[in-house]
Amino acid sequence: MQRQAATFEGGPLLILAGAGSGKTSVLTTRIAYLVSGRDIAPQSILAVTFTNKAAFEIKERLKRLLGDKAQGLWLGTFHSVGLRILKKHGHLTGINKDLTIYDDDDQLRLVKNVMNELGIGEKAFSPKAILYCIDRAKNEGIFPEDYKKSCVNDFFSERVSEVYSLYQKRLRQMNSLDFGDLICEPLRLFSLYPDVLSFYRENFRHILVDEYQDTNRSQYLLMKELASYHRNICAVGDPDQSIYAWRGADIRNILEFEKDWKDAVVMRLEQNYRSTKRILQASNSVIEKNKTRYEKALWTEKKEGAPVIYRECKNEHDEARLILGRIKEARDEDPSHGYRDFSVFYRTNAQSRVFEEHFIREGMPYTIVGGIRFYERQEIKDSLSYLRVAINPGDTISLKRIINVPPRGIGAVKIEEVEKISRGEDITLYEGFREAIKRGVIKKQEQVEFFRILEDIKKESPPPPPHEIALKLLEDTGYLKMWEKEKTEESYQRIENIHELVSAIKDFESNSGENPSLSDFLEHVSLVSDVDAYDTSSDRVTLMTLHSAKGLEFPVVFIVGLEEGLFPHAMARERENDVEEERRLFYVGMTRAKERLFLSSARERTIFGELRYRSPSRFISEIEPGFLEIIGAEKTPEGKVEEKVLEEKVFYTMEDTQIEHPREYCWQVGMKVSHPSFGTGIIKATEGMGEKTKLTVCFPGAGTKKLLARYTYLIPVPF
Repeated sequence: MQRQAATFEGGPLLILAGAGSGKTSVLTTRIAYLVSGRDIAPQSILAVTFTNKAAFEIKERLKRLLGDKAQGLWLGTFHSVGLRILKKHGHLTGINKDLTIYDDDDQLRLVKNVMNELGIGEKAFSPKAILYCIDRAKNEGIFPEDYKKSCVNDFFSERVSEVYSLYQKRLRQMNSLDFGDLICEPLRLFSLYPDVLSFYRENFRHILVDEYQDTNRSQYLLMKELASYHRNICAVGDPDQSIYAWRGADIRNILEFEKDWKDAVVMRLEQNYRSTKRILQASNSVIEKNKTRYEKALWTEKKEGAPVIYRECKNEHDEARLILGRIKEARDEDPSHGYRDFSVFYRTNAQSRVFEEHFIREGMPYTIVGGIRFYERQEIKDSLSYLRVAINPGDTISLKRIINVPPRGIGAVKIEEVEKISRGEDITLYEGFREAIKRGVIKKQEQVEFFRILEDIKKESPPPPPHEIALKLLEDTGYLKMWEKEKTEESYQRIENIHELVSAIKDFESNSGENPSLSDFLEHVSLVSDVDAYDTSSDRVTLMTLHSAKGLEFPVVFIVGLEEGLFPHAMARERENDVEEERRLFYVGMTRAKERLFLSSARERTIFGELRYRSPSRFISEIEPGFLEIIGAEKTPEGKVEEKVLEEKVFYTMEDTQIEHPREYCWQVGMKVSHPSFGTGIIKATEGMGEKTKLTVCFPGAGTKKLLARYTYLIPVPF
C-alpha cells in the first residue's frame, strides 16, 4: 500500500495514514518518484508540512535519495511557504522584503497599543480575548472589512472589529506580519492579482500536504486555490489524530476531501511499524468510540509485547514517585535504555511542576518541551528586537521594547510625546524620533547616538557577516555592557545566552547556502516552534504536553493525570465534539509508545490550593480489558464537599497554554457556567466591575467558590 501511494500517477489522492504507518517515508518516496520516475522538475513540486522538524527530516531523506536533484523543491511549513510567496510578490500589495514577523507576545503588545489609541480600556475588554478573536478570524480567512459586516448589534464584536482594523493598519505601517497574515496575505494577493495566482497554479504540478487533518480554513483555501489547475493534490493525514481545533483546525477539511475532489482516490495505510500489538490494540479500542472518523483498523507484525498498565495513585506526588521508580526499574532491567527513551505526557503545562520537583530531588536528568524557550528569554527577546529594528526601523513594538534598555532617559512620558508627533505627521515611531531630534525634543547625546548606531549598521559596504553585525550592534548600543556591569550570576548567564545567540547566527550562516542575511536569520527564528527546538540527542527524560507529543515516538511512554475534569479537560465535557477531540488526543499519546505504555491518575489532587477527590478518566474504562492491566487501583471515596463560601480565598486558573481564552462575557446572577476544575455551576452573586469583578458560584460537586473573573477560565453554558 505504501508503494501504491508513492507511485500514484496523478489526480486528487487522500492517503489515510494511521499512527506509525510510515507516512513520512511515503511522502519522501513519492517526491523522489515524481522527480526521478516521472521527470517532474523539483521547482514544480510543493510539499507542505506542519513543523520545520518534519520538513527538515523530509529534506534530509531526499538528499540521500536524490542528491542534487532535490534542489529547487518547494518544501516547508504553511507559514514558511506563505512567507516565500510574499517575499517574491508581496511588493504588489505593499509588503517590503525586510519585514518583521510578530510572535504571540508582540501581537498582544500591539493589541494593547491599539486599544489605548482607540480609548478602549483593558478593564472593560481583555486584550487576550480580543487577540483570540482576531486570530480566529484570520484562521477562517476573514479580513477586517468582512469581520465588520458580521458583527452588527454585537457590542463586543464591534469593539473587536475596531481593534482588528487598526491593528492591521498598524502592522502594515510597521512592515510587519503576524502568523495569520502569512496565510491570509497570500490569499489577498491572489484575489487582487489573478495573474500571480495563475503563475503559481501552473507552476505547481504536484502539491503534497502533510497532516491535512490539522489545516484551518485559510490553509485549506490556499491549497485548494493552488491545486485547482493541475488537480494533482496529495493530502496525507489521519482524522483520528486531529487535535488542534482550539487552534482553528477544522477536521471537516479531511473528512470532506472526497466532496471537494469528486474523482479522489482514497488509500489507507493501516500497518503500524512503531508499537507492539497490545499497545496498538488498546489504542484502537479507544479511538473506535469516536463517531467522526474514517473507519480503519491498524495492525502490526511486531511482537505481542507487555500489556498497557494503569495505576491509580494516592496523589500527584505519589504519581511522580511511581514514574521515577518505573524509569529506574526499566533501566536496571535493560541497561541499554537511556533516559531519552522515556517520556511523560500530561494534559496541561501546569502539571510539570510536581514532576520537576521530584526529578530534581532524585537527580534524574529531564528536559521540558514547551517550557521557556531559548528565544523567549528576556535577553534574547531584547537582542532580537535590536536586530529587528536595525533591519526594519518601522517595527514600533521592537523599538519600544529596547529604546530605553539600557536607560537613555527615554521613559514613558518622552515616548508619549514622540507618539503624538508620529500620529500628527502620520509616520512611524522611528521616523517620529528622527523628527523629535530635529525639533530638539530628543537631544541628549546618548539618545541621538542610539539612532546613529542603528543607521550606521546598514551603511557598511560590503556588509559584514550577520553574526558580526549582531555582536557589534549589541556592543555599540551598550546592551552587553549593561549586563556586564551587574556582575551577578544571573547577569553572567544572560551574557552567555547572548553569545549563544551570536553562535546560532553563525551556525545559520554555515548551513543556509550562499550569503544569508540577518533578515533571513530573523525569519528563521520567528518560524521555529517548541518541537522544532526539541533536542533528541540529549540523554534526558522528556516532559511535555500531549499536544507537543504529536509526531514524536519513544520506547516508553507515561500518560499521567487521567482524571475526569483534567483529561478529558473540564472545558470539553459539555459537547460531544470536544470529548471526541480529547479522545483523539489520548489516542495520539498512546500511539507514541513503541514498547511500553503506562497510564496513571490520582485519587486526590491539590488544585487552586484545595485538596480535591478525583475520579478516573472515562478513557481508562474505554480500553478493552484484555489489553489493560490494572495495578493497585482503589475505589475513589464517595462523599460531597461541604458547601460554604470561602470569603477570603480567591481562586485563579492554573496555567494552560493549550486552551485559548474565549471572549469576555457579561456575568449575571443565575447564569450557568463551566470551570476547568470545579465543573458546572450557577452564579449566585457578583460584585465589583471590570478586572475587580468577583463571582460567587455554586458548584454541586465542589461547593460554593468565590472567583476572580479576570483570572478564572469560566464560560457560560446553555441550560
